Amino acid sequence: MTERLTFEPGVPDRRWGATPDELLKPMHHSGFQFWDEISETAQYLGGEAAFALAEHLTGVRITAELLETTTFICGSAEIG
Repeated sequence: MTERLTFEPGVPDRRWGATPDELLKPMHHSGFQFWDEISETAQYLGGEAAFALAEHLTGVRITAELLETTTFICGSAEIG
């Protein structure tokens, strides 16, 4: 499996992966603010923009109800 894009929602300018710039247009449209666009609200947009980008990529609308009623499964594994 190839990692195409990885980034932290609060710092979208720091991207890596095989195609880190492939989704710049959708990221910008979803509300991510980049260094040259920093505003007073930039720190609060990362999470909202991440959900908007996820909706764009998957077609699944992320709503409060979806997050409240969905069962999430997670786990951890020790490496080494």
